[in-house]
Amino acid sequence: MTKLNDTSHFDRFEALISEFRALDSTEKEMNFFDVGVRGHFENPTTELLSFFLDPAKPHDLGDSFFKGLEAAIAKDKMLLDLGELESVETEVVTQNGKRIDLVVETENALILIECKIYHHQNNPFDEYTAFGNNRISKPNQDSSPKKLIKLVLCLSGKISPDLTAKDWKGLSYNDLAQHIEQNLSITILNNPYNKWALFAREFLLHLKGLNTMTKINENEINFLTENLDGFAQLSDYIYNDLMPKIGEQIKLKLNASDLKDFNCKVKHSKWYYYEPVIRFSNLNWSTGSDIVLWLKANDSEVAYKINLHIGKQSDELTEQFKALIGDLWMDLQPEAWHEVNGYWGISWSFKTFDLEAVSEQMVELMRHLNDLELNYRTGLVE
Repeated sequence: MTKLNDTSHFDRFEALISEFRALDSTEKEMNFFDVGVRGHFENPTTELLSFFLDPAKPHDLGDSFFKGLEAAIAKDKMLLDLGELESVETEVVTQNGKRIDLVVETENALILIECKIYHHQNNPFDEYTAFGNNRISKPNQDSSPKKLIKLVLCLSGKISPDLTAKDWKGLSYNDLAQHIEQNLSITILNNPYNKWALFAREFLLHLKGLNTMTKINENEINFLTENLDGFAQLSDYIYNDLMPKIGEQIKLKLNASDLKDFNCKVKHSKWYYYEPVIRFSNLNWSTGSDIVLWLKANDSEVAYKINLHIGKQSDELTEQFKALIGDLWMDLQPEAWHEVNGYWGISWSFKTFDLEAVSEQMVELMRHLNDLELNYRTGLVE
């Protein structure tokens, strides 16, 4: 977790954001890697792919990327089961000094991957094959023979007929990303607050959009390589340091507000990949009702929203709640809705964020919701 003990950290983060805003980038909607990875530079893509493929790296995403690669290989019927991952290497040198972009070795296979973006497929593929055959011809005493799998990772997934005749296979960045996404989504659900989850998702969006990339200047590739660590630290600070502090302060206010039979429950998450969300409820409720503080990132007119949900609702309950909060809250023109799972929701939008004012709002709304749950429901299990 990033700890900020002096203002130098804030100055560095502000400089990072200022540098990003100053970039002369294209007008299309961008992901982070549209800024940071130049379309015709294969090396950064290879390095980042190798990082996420290796579960031992400090991204806490497990084998999501490796399982995606395995699924892509299995779909093409090259090999259904790669076995356990043993190593991931980049820029592997052959006998004659040539370099293979990516070599992935598993229990059952040696996978040679040449990453191509806009360059022609004119590498010394025969030498790569010889290197692979030589390596798998020297198995350990306790291991079984391994299959050599040769992939060209490229925009279209199509390779020349002469490469196909030599058992090379084409795989598009888009297909690989789609297979990885299926595994990554499960990992993110199990650990939604992982700072690398957002980064990995942006990388996959970049891979899927490689064939539509427009011209990108040298400043942008420099921005990524120089500021990647700063971005990770900033993300860590926001989601794992600052937001928990905000949640804890509001929790303390709620628990100190003399609400009847109230014991605050707090849950952190993110909506729309970037926007921090904190849910507040009462451990003594059994209905699923809660109040959500939602910080907005993509709306210049709204700093935050407060969403309130009433579970197991009825028309009588929702009307009673409107009466409890009174005209002062209803005159703020909230949005209200019914959900198919039996919840009723109401949301207020605010233009400026002041933590003290937000805490007071949360306490006031929680007082009314707690009153509804304890005094106007029948059969409430405490």
